[in-house]
Amino acid sequence: MRGRRIVIMKKEEEARDNKTEKDEEIKEEKMQKKEKEEIKGKAKEEEKKQEEGFKEPDLPVLFVWFISMLSGKTWEYLGLIMNSETKEINKDLKKAKTAIDTIAFLYDQIKDDLNTEDFKRIENLLANLRMNYVEKLKES
Repeated sequence: MRGRRIVIMKKEEEARDNKTEKDEEIKEEKMQKKEKEEIKGKAKEEEKKQEEGFKEPDLPVLFVWFISMLSGKTWEYLGLIMNSETKEINKDLKKAKTAIDTIAFLYDQIKDDLNTEDFKRIENLLANLRMNYVEKLKES
C-alpha cells in the first residue's frame, strides 16, 4: 500500500511539474508575442515620425545637389576624368563651357541663401572649372 501511495505521489508530482512547465511555456510564448507587438509598434511609430519629419528640400539644397552633379559631368567634358559608364575619356569643350555657365548661373541665383561652407565650396569649384577650361582651350 505504501508503495502504491509513493507511485501516486510521484505521478501527482510529475503532473504538477508538467503543468508548471506548460505554464512556463505559455508565459514564454505570451512574452515573445508581447515583445513582437512592441517591436512592431515601435517600428510603426518610427515610420510615422519619419513620414512626418520628411519635408521637401529647399530650393538652395536642390541647386547645390544639381551643381554637384553637373560639375562631375563638366570634369568629364573637360577630359579630366573618365566617363564612368563608357570607361573612356571624351573631351567636349563646348559642353564643358555650357555646363560651367549653367553652374555659374545657378550659383548666382542662390548664393545669398547658401551657408558659408557651400558658398566657399561652389566659389572654389567654379574657379577650378574655369581655370581648367582655359588650360584645355589653350591645348586645343
